[in-house]
Amino acid sequence: MGAALLLMLCLVFPTAELSISSAMGKSVPSDASAIQADAFNKQVEQMYRHVQDGHMQAVQEDLRRISSLFEASSFEGLTGVEGIHILAECIIEMKEATARASAEPQHWMLAAGKLRLAADSLVHTHDALWLQYFKLIREDLQLMDQHAAKGDARSVKTAYENLKQRHELIRPAMVIQRKPEEVNMLDSWLSYAGGVTASSDLEQVRKIVPQGEELINMLFGKKKDEPALAPLSEAKDPWAWQLVLAAFIVAALTFVGYRKYRGQQYISKPIFPRKM
Repeated sequence: MGAALLLMLCLVFPTAELSISSAMGKSVPSDASAIQADAFNKQVEQMYRHVQDGHMQAVQEDLRRISSLFEASSFEGLTGVEGIHILAECIIEMKEATARASAEPQHWMLAAGKLRLAADSLVHTHDALWLQYFKLIREDLQLMDQHAAKGDARSVKTAYENLKQRHELIRPAMVIQRKPEEVNMLDSWLSYAGGVTASSDLEQVRKIVPQGEELINMLFGKKKDEPALAPLSEAKDPWAWQLVLAAFIVAALTFVGYRKYRGQQYISKPIFPRKM
């Protein structure tokens, strides 16, 4: 059924697969693609504001418009096939989260944040909002190392969970802007680090943290000892810090098989609210 989703996306975006092989090997975006991405980003930004304000009706209308814009756009030259897939998944997740917004308001906010960062990454190549998480993620890694050195396994697990949650929040934006193999390397490291942390092997935790730091530097385009960015509370966008607050409730959602197929069926229908 995952293949069905790919087929549907290719029908909607007939030129994407031909002109884009990866997030970093893309062609020069056309004026039409840039205009489409800007309109999409502005609509998602509006949705995010509505989510913050709790305007369910407005969010539902925003999601309808977002779905329509997504279906009508190619984003050619702005991202690769993987980026198109992750955008579709973010929209699906947002619709599902909106359906459960009353019971799970934190997840609703989280889904809105992921879509917001993903849409922003389409139009901001060098100063995308997700890049502002560099300092926070580096601090999580440093805390893992520091707590491991002190023999504090519980605090190591807490630092790892914070790291994993922040990664979940920014991963869609990362997929849109970075090479698939680079994103996969970090995914693999996080999976391995999770097993090491769960086993309370603190010596091994200290050995793998430098590897994580190298991967983070690579994905954020930083040199090894380059100073981190300022905290989001000092960043240009006032809403960004709220994403950090929402990050602690990240729940890993897997969009494969049946859920992808089922969700894609919904994407063309006016469904739940959206806010920016």
